[in-house]
Amino acid sequence: MSSKHAAKSLLLLLPILGVANIACADDLLYSNGPIITNPTGGTGSIAGLPLSNADGFTVPGSTFLFSTTGVNGAANINTALADDFTVPAGGWQLSSLTVFAFQTSQTTATVTNIRVNLWRDTPFSANSPAPVPDPLPEPMLASPLVLAAGRGTFVCHRESPSSTSTVRPVFSYTVPLTGLPNGGLLEAGTYWIQWSYDGASSPSANVFTPLVSPRSSVTGHNARLFNSVDGQSSTPRSWFEGREGYVAGQADGRAYALPFILRGTIPAPTCPADINQDGGIDGSDIEAFFSFWEAGDTRGDFNHDGGIDGSDVESVFAAWEGGC
Repeated sequence: MSSKHAAKSLLLLLPILGVANIACADDLLYSNGPIITNPTGGTGSIAGLPLSNADGFTVPGSTFLFSTTGVNGAANINTALADDFTVPAGGWQLSSLTVFAFQTSQTTATVTNIRVNLWRDTPFSANSPAPVPDPLPEPMLASPLVLAAGRGTFVCHRESPSSTSTVRPVFSYTVPLTGLPNGGLLEAGTYWIQWSYDGASSPSANVFTPLVSPRSSVTGHNARLFNSVDGQSSTPRSWFEGREGYVAGQADGRAYALPFILRGTIPAPTCPADINQDGGIDGSDIEAFFSFWEAGDTRGDFNHDGGIDGSDVESVFAAWEGGC
């Protein structure tokens, strides 16, 4: 049986399969990793609340268990954070960024603005640790977007590797990305998202982002910081790879990833019938469509009516039979 006939037969089975109408939500394009390690592990005054336990490790040459609660991304002291993501063939239209933050001794959402920029290459500055690329990469915007953070949403309490009762609430903040070049439309490739925070000035203006936890949930740890390499406030800021436990001349530390979420849409292909974007229209496009459709992937909403149902199958065959 041909791919076309098999797919049309499947259309008749929609009610039996129980997928007659799968609702679509705003597209989740990318998540750089989780932070919740125990969804109900809190004790004491935070009993039953979700936790984010840092991953501990022993610094080489020492018995000390090192862990990172968070890394500073406060804009008022000229620091920033960045991590990478890859856009697949067909491109993405970004609509929003979600980041995660806490402030020392703050128990409410106290971040007021998120400052956002985007890079096409790994962020470097002239005084970054060698080797520095030539020419020097530049961000896509001359100045970061300054976006109102909104109210913030409680996510979890950030803890040491073994703690379960520390009151250190992490809040998520979601900001629109319509101010990016070309309205946030990105072609395929690897990019770096940069962000920093404006937070309450008292009792401390420092704003921290927890690391992706557990770290084993992702690979390719390579977050970058715009900060002082030696940790001294008087040292000029530069871009470098973040490494927890790094001690110059003593320990290399280990790289890590930072959590963030990108939402948006996947632009309609120039030739809608070429669903797998391989340059041809054949049975493999029907197979690609049904893999999206059966999984409830938003790409299964072929007619873009907000649902994944039989009408999408009819639309895809109409486009397929008509060609581009």
